[in-house]
Amino acid sequence: MRAPTTAAALSAVLSLSLSLAACGAPSTSGPGGAKPFTSTEKAEVATATAAYTKFVQGELAGLVTQTGQFVTAVKAGDDDKARSIYPNARARWERVETIASEFGHLDPAIDAREAGLANGEEWTGWHRLEKDLWPARAKNYTPLTDAEQAKLADKLLADTRTIARQGEHVKITATDIVEGSQGLLEEIAGEKVTGEEEYWSRTDLWDFQSNLDGAWKGFDLLKPVVEGRDAKLANKIDYQFGAVQGLLDATKKADAFVTYDKLTTSQIKALSDAVNALGESLAKVSAVLP
Repeated sequence: MRAPTTAAALSAVLSLSLSLAACGAPSTSGPGGAKPFTSTEKAEVATATAAYTKFVQGELAGLVTQTGQFVTAVKAGDDDKARSIYPNARARWERVETIASEFGHLDPAIDAREAGLANGEEWTGWHRLEKDLWPARAKNYTPLTDAEQAKLADKLLADTRTIARQGEHVKITATDIVEGSQGLLEEIAGEKVTGEEEYWSRTDLWDFQSNLDGAWKGFDLLKPVVEGRDAKLANKIDYQFGAVQGLLDATKKADAFVTYDKLTTSQIKALSDAVNALGESLAKVSAVLP
């Protein structure tokens, strides 16, 4: 079941990104007739981008550490340990996919899915190793040799370290945050709710949570700007983020999510509807910003 991203949500976030980008431009009202940004609002945007940059850099540092642990387990032949580390390590990357495009070819190098490969394209990264660790759904699959596993694992760690180093110098704007948060919601609607991202391991709900975390973090940092203009709307969006979180929490057993194949049709629909409702509220943000 595919949960489509609403056209209204896409339009809203694009309009919002353009509005926020205008904070450094001449002070003129936007198409919706909203008043220009005040000096206080410009300062709030600057604070948000600085905080989000710090958040991203922290997640990337954690990604290096946990990827190293994953690689050590893979190379030691401890598949059970590697499987236990896999979804939690990937969570670090999923939270900050808002800026994945900043890293060029390194994004697909660590995160490409088999279904998205072009003919003849080399497949490396997390999902290549995922398939080898969870081969049950693969037909006529030939496992990787120890040497092949080690080569892929070493490349994953090397690419991750390069991403983290580049992340130390990344320049994040309000537009990056808003457009990136849009991208995370699209990821949820298009790949996580449908079970396409973690096809082999069925750990899609860990990714769903991480994408939600990243999008919520971005909104929360920019919330003072929106709240100062329309507190009711800002609070509604915050509430709807919480509603999605509540549905996710309901899919846990003990402290861990169930695998995607354990979800019921009604649970999938509820998650889809909640994400789309959040998108519809975001569609109203552009009317309160210049």
